[in-house]
Formats: sequence, C-alpha cells, structure tokens
Amino acid sequence: MRRLPLLKLFILIFLCVTVLYIYSASNRSKNNTELVKSGHIIDSNQEKPFIDRIVISFVVCDSRFNESLNVIKSVLLFTKTPVYFVIFTDNKLRSQFNETLHKWKPMFDNQLDFELQRIKFPEAHEEDWMNLFSKCAAQRLFIPKLLPHIDSMIYVDTDTLFLGPADDLWKTFKKFNNSQISAMTLEDDNPNVSWYPRFAKHPFYGKYGLNSGVMLMNLTRMREFGWVDYVTPIMLKWKLYIPWGDQDIINIIFHYHERAVYIMSCRYNYRSDQCMYGDACADATEHGVFVLHGSRKAFHNHKQPAFEAIYRAVDEYEIGTEPMKILENIDKYLMDAPQSHCGNLKDAFLKIPLQTLIKKHSRPDR
Repeated sequence: MRRLPLLKLFILIFLCVTVLYIYSASNRSKNNTELVKSGHIIDSNQEKPFIDRIVISFVVCDSRFNESLNVIKSVLLFTKTPVYFVIFTDNKLRSQFNETLHKWKPMFDNQLDFELQRIKFPEAHEEDWMNLFSKCAAQRLFIPKLLPHIDSMIYVDTDTLFLGPADDLWKTFKKFNNSQISAMTLEDDNPNVSWYPRFAKHPFYGKYGLNSGVMLMNLTRMREFGWVDYVTPIMLKWKLYIPWGDQDIINIIFHYHERAVYIMSCRYNYRSDQCMYGDACADATEHGVFVLHGSRKAFHNHKQPAFEAIYRAVDEYEIGTEPMKILENIDKYLMDAPQSHCGNLKDAFLKIPLQTLIKKHSRPDR
C-alpha cells in the first residue's frame, strides 16, 4: 500500500524538474533574443560577442535631409553586415525618410533596416535644448534614456561620410575597458590648431578636447553611469560659454571622467583640420581615411575642394547602380579639384574605398 504514495512523489519530483528545465531554457532563449536586438549575439561556446548587426544613429532637422541620406548611402556602399539606422527627426522629414528608405530596402537584400524617433527634449528647458548649437543637435545627449532597447550604437553627425566598412569601427567596442562608456577622437593633438586650449571658457577633455562628430556609445554603460542626469545641470551652468553646444557638454563631462572615454585614431573622424595646414594625421596617410567629417560646411562652402569632391561623388551615386562607379568619380573629381593641401593627400582618401569595394564586389575564381 506504501508504493502508491512513493510513486506519486516520484511523479511530482519529475514534473517539477521538467518545469524548471523548460523555464530555464525559455529564459536563455529570451536573453539571446535581447542580445540580438541590441546588436550582439553571444556564442555559447566562446562567450564572446560577435557582430550580428551594426546600429548607427544621427539627428536631423530642417534642411539636412539630403546630407543625411548620403550618410546612409556611404555606409551601405562599403558595409556587408546588416545595418540598423536609428534616425531622430522632426515631423517635417519623417514621411520623406519613410518613403525613401522603404524604397531602398529591397535593393540591399535585408541589409538595411531602420526606425524613426521623434525629437524629444525635457519640457522644463525644451527651447534651450532645441536651439543649442544647431537645431535638434543636442538630442544626442538624451539618447541613452530614449533608446532603452538598444545596447550600443555609432552616433555620427549628418556631415560625415563612411569610406570603409562600418564593421571595422564597430569592433572598437571590443577595445573598451570596464570603465569606458564611449569612444571619440581628439579635436586635434596640436595646441596651435585645436580650438579648446585656445578659446574654450569651460572645462574640456585632456589637453586638446574631443570632437564628437563620430561617437561610439555603449548605451547600457551610459545608463549605468547616469549620463542623462549630468547634461541639464551642465547646460544651465555653462550655456553662455558653450558655442559648440552638445560637443562642449560632452567635453565637460569627460573632463571630470577622463577614464570613461576611449580615444580613437584621427582617421575615424577626419576633418579638414587634419590636412589644411599640412599632414596632421599620419595614421590616415598611412592606412587611409575611414570616416570623412565635413565640419564647418567643408562639403559645401568651396573652401575645401577635396572634401567637396568626395561628397559630390557620393551625392551623385544612385542606389542600385554599379558600386565601382563611385570610386571612378571620387578619383576623377579629386583630380579635377583645385590644388590644396588636403587634395595633395589624394591617396589617403582613395585607399580604403578601393580596398573595400574590390573586396566586397570581387567575384571568386571558378
């Protein structure tokens, strides 16, 4: 008669173990799904993140729609990995982005995806934030709080162009130590050229300051750091002394937290300052310019013909046509451009696009 209770006990234990196993497996699957959504997958054998997709973000309002499309175009031209764009924009441009990017998506075989986010500033100081430096630009400072579903991203200004695969820049996240939450380049490593040591009336990073035109953001770590809690008090204290707006606020934060930022090579945020007075970025000269930053309207103001030539080639390229055509046009427009110090470094501008396009579009021998 005692066998029946023992059998029931055995069945009960078996059912409990089964339920626990199913629950544990479900959690593991959910966690892996979240990692995929954030841009990383964990290989269960190696426990190391590898690239599943790259997340790139920018903010655009008013008249910079076409310029921002060229950012996307340049990324897709040189990158094989799927790219997820997070675009913060005003109501005026939302429909234009939707129409254009949905038209482009089928041409890239699932490589392109995107989400559109509305411009959103704290109500208490909305007008101050909206017009700090250029319209909407300060939105970047609030991204860690606005995108809780994103783990990491590459943030770029709309006046940037990729000349190589975004994968290479994304790998910089693996170089972070435990204290680093972001990566940027120096404003300049020459005190006679860098703006900050000569003119800044506020604290800034290190000896030369940071340029935030290309900014890798580990949003998870920035949330843990309490990033958003810093920005409003800093803006209110220094708003009369920060002509570069959000970039100045970033400099002030990292002045007090120098160990929290990883410094990248100037080739990943190459501006006219690196070449207009001569070669000031040896790494780019040797290995090639990777991201071109047309700050101070260098793509449009006719003062930097080499920058304008490259922008023109990307702008004229039509999605879906022969990719190698853009390489021909970059070469042609650089050759035709008026002579300049930056133009003398033509090989540095062509090196990475040439290597990338040949590798991406070459056909294997049969």
